[in-house]
Amino acid sequence: MSYDLYFYKRQNQQISESDISDYLTNNLCPANEQGNQWFYENDDTEVYFSFDLNEPETDPEAIELETVLDFDYTRFSFNLNFLRPDFFGQEAFLFVDQMISDLSLYVVNPQSTIDEEFPTQPGEAELYRNWSEINARHSAHFYEELELNYYPLPASNAVWKHNFNKRQIQDELGEEYFVPKVMVLQTVADKRIITLSVWPEGLPILVPQVDYYLLVKKYRKLFKEVEESGLISAKTFQTHFGSFVSNSDAGKVIHPSNANSLQKLFNSIKFDGDVSGFAEKLPFEKMVNVIPADDENGFSQKITTVLD
Repeated sequence: MSYDLYFYKRQNQQISESDISDYLTNNLCPANEQGNQWFYENDDTEVYFSFDLNEPETDPEAIELETVLDFDYTRFSFNLNFLRPDFFGQEAFLFVDQMISDLSLYVVNPQSTIDEEFPTQPGEAELYRNWSEINARHSAHFYEELELNYYPLPASNAVWKHNFNKRQIQDELGEEYFVPKVMVLQTVADKRIITLSVWPEGLPILVPQVDYYLLVKKYRKLFKEVEESGLISAKTFQTHFGSFVSNSDAGKVIHPSNANSLQKLFNSIKFDGDVSGFAEKLPFEKMVNVIPADDENGFSQKITTVLD
């Protein structure tokens, strides 16, 4: 179940197959070995989508359909799955909109509710809003059948924005600081969705707003190297380490000077518990931002996110 787009160009437009291929390779990701698919996957946000260069049609009727008035089908298409957190669309269509603008491409959108006979150039965020609305309805419809998990849109967006900007923040702060990823987990006992970040060895760190921190300790004890890890809650973090946290343009941070002075406390702090047996990674294929409403085809939370 996916959202598909097909890209067209005007017949007099000087843009070749290699122009589009090079654009995808240079601005998105390398092509596969066959040179006909660009599968994008962001390790930080876990968002993925793809572009395909489709085989030429051999059927005469199909070939005729590829030419619409003064438009030609480029044979490039886009694919993004439904039943995903809304930020999948936010990230994907940032690129799609930019590509359409940079290459002056036109789109045939089979999912559009508007009866469009010809390829069009969508307005800014128009495709995102279309995908988002359909994604919300599908998510509500299949919520119980597929045992999906609800996570509020503002919290979901906060996770994505942190992870999406993670590398830029790392560049701004420099190598002295550790900028952790925010991970989404589900508790084993009561199926709550929680957020977690790793804090290794008391390093200077950008402090994300999460429910739990996984501390990784490495120190010497009786001439031996000791390594252990465990969870502390946000409350425990604030109680013991809040005084070391400073505000910066990038967010809340623990600076190198403070990291050095808290090292003894970091290594001596008692964990609140272990990850194992407490929580498990929640695949984003199982997380959505809507739940079914009382009416059969509705959903409880309308999608109102606007791309920044």
